[in-house]
This record gives sequence, C-alpha cells and structure tokens, in this order.
Amino acid sequence: MPNPRPPLAGLPPLLLLRAFEAAARTSSFTAAARELNLTQAAVSYQVRALEEHLGFALFERKPRGVRLTAMGVAYLAPVRKAFDDLAISTVGLFGARARVHLLVQAPVSFAALWLAPRLPTFFAGHPNIEVRLSSTIWDTAAPDDATDLEVRYGDGRFQGYVAERLLNQDLVVACSPALLARASAPGDLASVDLAALVRHQMIHIMGHETHWLGALDTLRIGDIDAIPGPTVDTTVAALELAASDAGCVLTHPLFLEAYLRTGRLVLPSSQTFADPQSFYVVAPDRPQRTRREVRVFLDWVKGEAGVGAAAFVGVGPADPGC
Repeated sequence: MPNPRPPLAGLPPLLLLRAFEAAARTSSFTAAARELNLTQAAVSYQVRALEEHLGFALFERKPRGVRLTAMGVAYLAPVRKAFDDLAISTVGLFGARARVHLLVQAPVSFAALWLAPRLPTFFAGHPNIEVRLSSTIWDTAAPDDATDLEVRYGDGRFQGYVAERLLNQDLVVACSPALLARASAPGDLASVDLAALVRHQMIHIMGHETHWLGALDTLRIGDIDAIPGPTVDTTVAALELAASDAGCVLTHPLFLEAYLRTGRLVLPSSQTFADPQSFYVVAPDRPQRTRREVRVFLDWVKGEAGVGAAAFVGVGPADPGC
C-alpha cells in the first residue's frame, strides 16, 4: 500500500540536524558527542552526512574545534528555531515530564511591587517551570552566566547583554492623603499647587537624582538642595516613607498599584514627567541556544507588560533600543 504522506522533499534526517546543532553550539565535535552520548567519530560522520545531503560545507575543521561556514551560520538559525518550536509544541500538548527552573533577577522594587504580584498567574499556566527570583539594588557590570534573564533600568546600553525594552512610563508625584489634605484648600483637594506641595518635603532615591531635577525644571522650582527630605536607596523605601507622611515621592505608576488601591498614597496631580530611561529585559550575550523555559517566561513577561511579540535582539552602543 503506498504511503499517503511521503517524506518532505529535501528534509534531512533529524539525527543529522541534532548533531549539527550541538556541534555548532559547542564549536566542538567532541563536546557535542559528550552531550549527545555518542562518540566523536559518530558526530563527525553525521555532520559529514548532513553536508553531503545539503551539498554545502557547514563547518571549517580546525586543529582545535570547528567553526561554522557562512552557510552553516545561515542554516543554524532556522534549525534552532525548528527545535525550539517543536519543544514548545510538545510540552504544550503533552506536558513536561520534569520540573525545570530559571533564575530571574530584577531590581528589588520591580521584583516586589510589579513582578511578584503577577507571578502566580505564570505558575498556574506553567506548573513545571520553577522561577527563582533574585532581587538586586545595584546592577552588576559583568554578565552572570547563572542568570537566565534580568530586568534592568537604564538607557538600553548594557555591555555584554542582549536587551529588549519592556516598559517605559512617565513619572508621577505621589504623597500621603494627610499631606495632600494639609496642602489643599479646606474641602477642595483639587486645589493643590503641585510646586508648593513638592517644596514642602521631597524624598530622594539614590541613583535616580535626575528624576527630581527634570521635574523641578518643569515645575519651575529652583535649587533642589534647598528642599528638605530624606534619601533612600530603593523605591520601596521611598514609597513607605511617603505613605508614612514623610514627603512627596516621584516614581513610576507601575510601583503604585497596591498603594493607590489601598489609599495609602494618592496622586495630588495628573501632571506627568517624561522619563528617557526604561525597564529592559536582558540576558547575557552568549552563543548557547536559549532554553525553552526562558523563551516561555520572556513571552509571558512581555505580555504582562503589554509588549508585542518583537524579536529579542541585541542592542548596540549607538542604539538604545528606544
């Protein structure tokens, strides 16, 4: 009986493609052999068979390892994507047999106030993926190979990383209801003079001094040093101080959700202040194929941030990705 579904014309055997992908990722037939539990000769034979099937050389053989040819580089991207798509579809249809984990790093305020409240929805949709969330105050300069993804705040120029802009928001002033009441005309909370309110007391966040400088320039307020107020090293601490009636805080609305909902903080004005910097999701720039669970989490966090399915691309020094 004839086969109703003949093999796809030109499609190489999967074993040959697997050997090619492993050898390309490790730049070594020997390392690929260890990964695939084969001999070095077997990997070399399979790669040679693939090259004969395609009619092109995919590797340059060197005394110490191998290097992709131009055709090898061009072929590697679609092969990797095909493997990734197949893995995602398989897990989506049949589930994963084992739990996997990924390490995500984020600034402490972003982790506590934006990411953590949303993580339960990710856990519910992907019970086999364990997210290990690590919070930081200051970014590390050198890429950490143990970290799968990071959220960073800045202009997008992160040496040694690939980055994609996740969120950009204008800044707003927030304060306690008591402070707003004292600064307003009796019975008229809408009458507040934002410039006068800010002059009363201002909470500073180390590393974000330019936020207040830009806002004060917009409000036509003079010397920032003439305005009293405490200085802290995290947005979480600044928000808690503001909620405790210690002054005004200038921050991103994404950090205010719970504070506004519970009434611990209020917005005395609808005025906003542009922020040229953004939150980025970044990963170390490395040749290894991105793990399936990392791609799944990346797509999820972009969806939560309202970002479209743009490619996860490298950001050069002259292009901050804005």
